[in-house]
Amino acid sequence: MSATPAGGGGGPLPERAPALLVRGGCVYTADADAAMHPSGSVLVVGDTIAAVGPVAAVDAAAAALPAPVRAGMRTVEAGRHLVLPGFVNAHWHEMFALRLPFKGALRDPRDASDEPGVMALGGDVRTISAMFDTFQDVADGLTPGEAEAVARYSLWTQLRSGTTALGDVGSFNRAEALAAAARTVGVRCAVSHWTGDGVCAPGEGRFRRTRDTDAVLSRLEDLLADCARDPSGLVTAQASAAYVTNVSDGLGKGLGELARAYDVPFATHVGALRREADVMREYHGTTSVRRLADLGLLDDRLVAVHCAFLDAEERSLLLAAGAHVSHSPAKYGPTGESTLTETRAIPELRRAGLDVSLSTDGGALPVGGMPEAMRAAWHAYTEMYADNTALLPTDSLAMATRIAARALRRPDLGALEPGRQADLVLVPAGDWRYLLNPRPLEGFLNLGGSADVRTVIVAGRVLLEDGRAVHLDEERLAADYLRALASFSTRRLGIAPEAVAGVLAGHVRGAEA
Repeated sequence: MSATPAGGGGGPLPERAPALLVRGGCVYTADADAAMHPSGSVLVVGDTIAAVGPVAAVDAAAAALPAPVRAGMRTVEAGRHLVLPGFVNAHWHEMFALRLPFKGALRDPRDASDEPGVMALGGDVRTISAMFDTFQDVADGLTPGEAEAVARYSLWTQLRSGTTALGDVGSFNRAEALAAAARTVGVRCAVSHWTGDGVCAPGEGRFRRTRDTDAVLSRLEDLLADCARDPSGLVTAQASAAYVTNVSDGLGKGLGELARAYDVPFATHVGALRREADVMREYHGTTSVRRLADLGLLDDRLVAVHCAFLDAEERSLLLAAGAHVSHSPAKYGPTGESTLTETRAIPELRRAGLDVSLSTDGGALPVGGMPEAMRAAWHAYTEMYADNTALLPTDSLAMATRIAARALRRPDLGALEPGRQADLVLVPAGDWRYLLNPRPLEGFLNLGGSADVRTVIVAGRVLLEDGRAVHLDEERLAADYLRALASFSTRRLGIAPEAVAGVLAGHVRGAEA
């Protein structure tokens, strides 16, 4: 079933069997009823789920398939495994090209002298706005070859940890490179640009335009049009803005028009930090959610990222609009953000009926994956409310799959139900962590994580099997990535070549061995 890896560490996607039977696992469907089958199976025909349920019932469905389909059917024995929907990470940034110059291998290995970062202590919002204003220009300095090498490796790490669908809310990379990498790796990705046309810079007190608005919108529309014609079925596009602080009125209105014209989501960071409201009033004259409403961006297409620092009226506006909130609880602690605990806005919006999903965010170094986000949400919600039923493990799974798929406007993803796309994740559940626990999902969230994912299936294709890539040369992916990182960092960011070579030499030699 595997293919010989070609240039860039990847060959053609694996051939899809006419039918695939994932048999005898502990199946968590993440459907609206949170149905699970302690000894269950999933039958896939082509790229679509055909049957889910107890082993005997699905065996009968498989036996009823037409003879040619049945003859080509492949069976994956899933005994002592969790069988889950593929994770949907609707708020993600590809930022691996930043690994050396910012928070990567050149920093001091000791942490005793660390100081609070820009996201900590309520957030240095002006500095963040100024920093975000530079990202797209610097990322455009990646050569096409560098951009694809970085994107392939970054997307592989997402797939390797069980994510089968991504929503790019702007990345430190080229959107076309992300699209090409998604086709090579086999992961679904809604790509975008790191979009903004101005800045709330420190010490200025007035919003300053830094880009031509029409050019920014034209570039995004070209991407939306290209992805609407994508033949792979893996690549789509969405409208996004890096941060509400970096958007002019004209850009905001234009983004809404494009989202509606192309029927795609609009995602942005909003209500993310305690100090954001004061900066928005100073530079834009109103708070973030009110401004989105004024610009025509507050509707059911909105994916409001983080979205915790809101007043009562803003919460009501989000609920009335039917917006979607995506938050990243595994990321907040390491960066000093108090997004969940300071306001409780996100869990309370969820209790009020708003769609709230989980995501990973992104960073120069790998951040927690979707399993880590699920664990962080489960533990944080129940601790905040002193109630162990405030968020159940199955609720957390739904927030990482079916509900997150709604953020991407993909009702065909995110649950193990007949008619949905066949994206599945298998996790072994037979070691000491699961002994005598009749709820293996609970054991996985408490004691497992991204590294436990062993098999990943996207659209009926087995892409990761028993912990190894089926069609990708993982060592080649890593080596290509490290070379691209070295050349980009040396050329664009002023890091001495000898310093880069010294840090990466051992990694590159190991990857080539």
